[in-house]
Amino acid sequence: MTASVPLARGDEARHRKDETGAAQSPSDRAVRCAVGTLMATAPASAREAERILAAAAARACLPETVLAGAVLDAARGIPVPAGAERALRQAVRAARTPRPAPSSGPYLLPLREDAEKALGRHFEARLRLTAAPADREARGAFEDSLFTLCVLMGRPCPAEALHEAVQYTES
Repeated sequence: MTASVPLARGDEARHRKDETGAAQSPSDRAVRCAVGTLMATAPASAREAERILAAAAARACLPETVLAGAVLDAARGIPVPAGAERALRQAVRAARTPRPAPSSGPYLLPLREDAEKALGRHFEARLRLTAAPADREARGAFEDSLFTLCVLMGRPCPAEALHEAVQYTES
């Protein structure tokens, strides 16, 4: 439950208290609302939306609170300055662009036979799962095979690990 509380200095602006009783300034609320708007439109997690807002504010040379107000104005249909809109678009695009995996120095590769066995187990598990999608054992075997490929190839993403394992065994 939110309640309006006048400031101690007698200012015209009012702070709101949230459920925990902590006072929030209008600029804090604007930033939170802008983060929520970015989460819905980007789509992004809360942390990513905060990073997008911070990056766009730095790119536009504006305080985050001013850029947050521009995001809220845009959501209401009010025109936004071109520089702020451009900075937001660039920040969202940069957040969506996948970063290449760091390839600093030589790293260990598995034995080719181990990679081939892991790929074979993965493809067998995928066939089992395709044949019986509701089978918990088939789902577990499939997820285990993906995890094994991720560890074996040193990649956090299963798609990257699978791709790299196929490339490695075919070369």
